[in-house]
Amino acid sequence: MSKDSDTPEYGRLSLFRDPAGLDGERARELAFRNLETRGKSPDEVAARAEYLDLLGIRPGQQVLDVGCGSGVVTRDMARRVSPGGRAIGLDPSAEFLTIARELAREARLEAVAEFRVGSALALPFADGEFDVALAATVLVHAGAAAAVPEMARVVRSGGRVGIFDFDGDSLVISHPDRALTRRVVAAFSDHAAVDGWLVRRLPGLLSQAGLQHVATRAFLPLEREPDGFYGRAAVRAADVAAQTGAITESEREGWLAALRAEQAAGNFLGGRVHIFCWGVKP
Repeated sequence: MSKDSDTPEYGRLSLFRDPAGLDGERARELAFRNLETRGKSPDEVAARAEYLDLLGIRPGQQVLDVGCGSGVVTRDMARRVSPGGRAIGLDPSAEFLTIARELAREARLEAVAEFRVGSALALPFADGEFDVALAATVLVHAGAAAAVPEMARVVRSGGRVGIFDFDGDSLVISHPDRALTRRVVAAFSDHAAVDGWLVRRLPGLLSQAGLQHVATRAFLPLEREPDGFYGRAAVRAADVAAQTGAITESEREGWLAALRAEQAAGNFLGGRVHIFCWGVKP
């Protein structure tokens, strides 16, 4: 709880709440164990291809990836705008951007992909500079109410704004203890994301920013690998639940033991509902 009210302090254990403060070692750990691992998952690849299709990204366009991290989405955007276009990845973390530039060079996209330091809450670009502005799994950790109008501002008339993010309470974890798993998931939603319910408000936020033809599409990336993104997320969810007092340390140990047994038996399934919401600037 905050000192001045009874409102919970959501997101205090978010890994991405303050990316500008990351050192190089921590940025690389998050980039390759989280962002790049998740980005290579077949379901994530398929979802990304579909929402980039919905944004109508094509050669020659100027496109913006807000909160780009290690540049997973920026690289795919760059491939689509080539030749003649430009994909800019923006992130508050200079360390993430160092990694993003390295990976873009490895993919031979350095002539198309450009990376800049900046905040989603005050985009360092002129009005109408882009054909498309996208934020993918970033605004749950930032201030969406300020970011969405900024994204609408920097898009030209007829351009599109898209937000792809997850619903915190929808984390799927195969586990025999239903009641305890619900407590783990709720704690993870509240404390590992600043706004775990953001996607439920996206249509309203885009409409309030003046966008038209606002639409939504749901995605459910799933994995069965114990050491994949969602296998690791399940372990971290239990750690967060214990840290915040939602479960006891004894309950954490028992829950993780049952999770490992589920994984060893080949029964693990993990995932999370994501929503893509997009609109057109009049």
